[in-house]
Amino acid sequence: MPPDTPHPQLHATPPSRLAWLVVLALVWALVGLTGRDAWQADEAIALGQVLDWLRVGRLPIDAALHTWVAGAATAVLQGLGDSQAAARFASSLFALTGLLFTGLTARSLYGTGYGVIAVLLLMGAFGLTLRVHALLPETAMLAGYALLLYGLAESRRGPDRAWAILLGTLSLFLTRGLPDLIAALLIALLPLMLPGFATRGYHRALLKAGLVLLALLVAWLTLLAAEGLLTAWWEAQLSRLTDLKSPRRLMSTLAWFAWPAWPLALWALWHQHRRLGRENPLHLPLVATLVTLLLGLVPAYTYDGLAMPALVPLTLLATFGIATLKRGAAQAFYWFGATCFVFFALAFWLHYLALDWGWPHALAAHLQRMTPGYTPRVALEAVAWAAAATLLWLIAMPLFPRAQVRPALVWATGMTLSWVLLITLLKPWAELSWGYRPVATAIAARLPADACVRIEAQGAPRIMLEYHLARFLSGPQGHCAWRVEVVGRNTPPRADAELVWEGRRPREKREIYRLYRIYDDAP
Repeated sequence: MPPDTPHPQLHATPPSRLAWLVVLALVWALVGLTGRDAWQADEAIALGQVLDWLRVGRLPIDAALHTWVAGAATAVLQGLGDSQAAARFASSLFALTGLLFTGLTARSLYGTGYGVIAVLLLMGAFGLTLRVHALLPETAMLAGYALLLYGLAESRRGPDRAWAILLGTLSLFLTRGLPDLIAALLIALLPLMLPGFATRGYHRALLKAGLVLLALLVAWLTLLAAEGLLTAWWEAQLSRLTDLKSPRRLMSTLAWFAWPAWPLALWALWHQHRRLGRENPLHLPLVATLVTLLLGLVPAYTYDGLAMPALVPLTLLATFGIATLKRGAAQAFYWFGATCFVFFALAFWLHYLALDWGWPHALAAHLQRMTPGYTPRVALEAVAWAAAATLLWLIAMPLFPRAQVRPALVWATGMTLSWVLLITLLKPWAELSWGYRPVATAIAARLPADACVRIEAQGAPRIMLEYHLARFLSGPQGHCAWRVEVVGRNTPPRADAELVWEGRRPREKREIYRLYRIYDDAP
């Protein structure tokens, strides 16, 4: 590489390989959306907000964009027969949007061939895959930052991509509100102090996007005021901005959530540290990384979601870093990834054999203690799909092209294989362990067909019980002889009712579900 060349120039990816990349991305994003229950309380709460908006038209003051898209997906895909599955398509749509515009940003910053590497590295991120297949608003943040950075990167050449800046910033504002709006403004304005960004086109793009954004923000606040929600929205925003989390928690989360992007990002900065004082393609992703790391102190929707905003800029830095690795380092990174995912695949198959076949005996006994109600139930068709995916990956892995894309390819395909094995081999066990459906099914089996039930619970358990027991719920003035309560494990049973059934989700010991029959019911 000549000394004045900031980064290696890569060859364009042939159309046939791009087609395979599209297939891989669709498998990564869409497999496992249907046929399962919520596994996390955060997913249940997001579902409750979507259902509230669909049923009563209640304007969401938090995560509005995700709620609207998930609600629209539910309305369009209602033929699936499961609102959860339909709503989850919103997360995959946001994730695919994030992949697309992260790749386009990398190509804009570094040149031909870098977009594919960026897409593969983002797919290979440890913390992203589970969120892509869950009903969580954080995936909208992924799409928002990818759109924003694409618009900013392209606007150095002219204002034609101001729409991407606008859509990205608006997406972030309608997902988490003021914290991400402030972050988006900083990411857009700080590069003006750097060489290469103070162009006429960049100024015009910011001005166009800013004027339209201002009008839309005023319209949103006016709508909140008209609905009587402005005060609640403002209090929620202030609470989020003042309830900052520990930097140690952010760093510990990033260590696994953004793997393998962060070590490659550090290598990219080290490789370019002497050139960072002049115009450099790393300036924009570096500014975005620093801003989003500060933003990671703000609470997110899930415990680990605070690392989501930094994932796109870290991936952009890592894309540069992987392209500048020496051949030996690239091969070592490739073989490290291959070894990790061979181990993961072996672990998934061993867990399946222990759960459904009782071997290895020690592992089978351990899993039985964890979920005592589990019985072998993985369908032969699912096992066949898992075996085919494993065999295909083992055959294809040594054939990956010996180029800069190879290490990224092994991480993307390895994460895809891991998710496919989880959803085919271990889904029934995960459903019993974390899902709400088995508990609701056990309760429904003990109710008469014409029973009337009241649910006395809060948060995610209430939402999921109302979802699964909808046919038994009474109207607001109804008198019901049956009660479902969710209490702590040390709470004594009620003395004024007959305890018909008691149970819990095997992996959640703090929640006890109880079904009561009350003979002398009061309103």
